[in-house]
Amino acid sequence: MVLSHAVCSVSVAPLRSAPGHREEQVSQLLFGERMELVKTHQDGWIKVVTEWDNYSGWIHEGQITQIDAKTYRKPLTYINTGTSDYIAMEEGRFLLSPGSSLLQLQKKNFQWNPALQYLGKKLKLKQATRDADTIKRLARLFIGSPYQWGGRSLMGIDCSGFTQIVYKMMDIRLPRDASQQVAEGNVVDFLQHAQCGDLAFFDNEEGRITHVGIMMDNTNILHATESSGGVVSDIIDPSGIISKKLKKRTHKLRIIKRIIDAPNTNLQ
Repeated sequence: MVLSHAVCSVSVAPLRSAPGHREEQVSQLLFGERMELVKTHQDGWIKVVTEWDNYSGWIHEGQITQIDAKTYRKPLTYINTGTSDYIAMEEGRFLLSPGSSLLQLQKKNFQWNPALQYLGKKLKLKQATRDADTIKRLARLFIGSPYQWGGRSLMGIDCSGFTQIVYKMMDIRLPRDASQQVAEGNVVDFLQHAQCGDLAFFDNEEGRITHVGIMMDNTNILHATESSGGVVSDIIDPSGIISKKLKKRTHKLRIIKRIIDAPNTNLQ
């Protein structure tokens, strides 16, 4: 049962597996992302289901602002695309990570909280493009971001959080985890047929999908990897990823999926 609706009102809020700051971070919410509140707990913890990817977890009430159902249902119009964008308020300002949701942005202020003012680069989602140049530009925003389990931001990101946010900035919804994302799109039969924007998936010894990255072409991949410390560019061959930093193979290729059928098509 949905108790109410809310929006993330800080730059990045951890979504945890159970109520408590010491519990595992399973994902993150970026500023402006919406959620349904489904269960309350002591000490201000609330179980939520996220609007963008239908992911559930626990968030602290101090990091959200409640909104009405009408605001929750409104289509998302703008997102930010810069690495130095920020929210200004009377007390100061805080940075936003690319892919944050500028929900109900009216000029520079938000209808759900007019005290907040946005300053930075914004993209109207109806004008989003999905060509190779756009994919490369958006993905490269995160190069050097540190690896963090459950992360979806410049300040810390994991492999599927990286792919999800890059695709969000092209107005494409991907599930949260690599094991869910692999069900999307169409199979690319051979690595040499891969193109910019395809997702490459990798499995472990048990055959479980445990990693994902974004193809830049059929020999190069961008991915957020714990072994190299964050978002890096590496070489890929039919067997998997060869780490430039570690000088060895780190991931075994399982399958390549095409999410975007025509990467040179402008969607305006």
